[in-house]
Amino acid sequence: MEVTVDRNEEADARASLGEELGLTLPSGWYEADVRTGGHDGERVTVTRYQPTEEVRLKGPHLSVVRGEDGRVVGYTALDPEANNDPRDLPDAEQARQAAYSWLGRLDDDYLQGLTEQWVDRHDETVVDEDGNEHVIPGVKVKTRHEDGRYAWVIIGADSRVVTFERDITWDTTAQRRATQMWLHDAWIAALEGSGEQPPPPAALVDRTA
Repeated sequence: MEVTVDRNEEADARASLGEELGLTLPSGWYEADVRTGGHDGERVTVTRYQPTEEVRLKGPHLSVVRGEDGRVVGYTALDPEANNDPRDLPDAEQARQAAYSWLGRLDDDYLQGLTEQWVDRHDETVVDEDGNEHVIPGVKVKTRHEDGRYAWVIIGADSRVVTFERDITWDTTAQRRATQMWLHDAWIAALEGSGEQPPPPAALVDRTA
């Protein structure tokens, strides 16, 4: 994928979490949890931020997954206080431009190995402390890397990055994701024993690993 990226912008984007990922931590949020786990055999570190100090699954959170080399493997920011008006979502072309521009600043070499698969609407849902459900709307730009694994960026209202995942493998036989799902609370609940195994296309949880 031929995209030109300003190297000064790329260097600046790595200066801090907020600048690197293009979204600052919401005011008053806490680092609620840090854990390590697997990502198709690679050891990753998962850091979770929330409006509450105690982990509360299915609620608002900003989570970052980093590989052994420090690269960002996954990221999501599900903030109901942000602008989530679906009328402010980008169209398909605007979503592409936002996704590829952000990826180029994060890791231009990785971006150049991607081929687009499709672009479509993709929403997530969180539940606040009062039990109110909030929809986080987005437009998903799905790609496949030349190494055979998948990556995607979900662009939300005002063209902000809502979610990013990379180095994802697919189990064709089972017709479901094979890679662990550290950004997804239903999968984490199943891992911790407080929820059921998620249905396809979500990954199965291996509690013996």
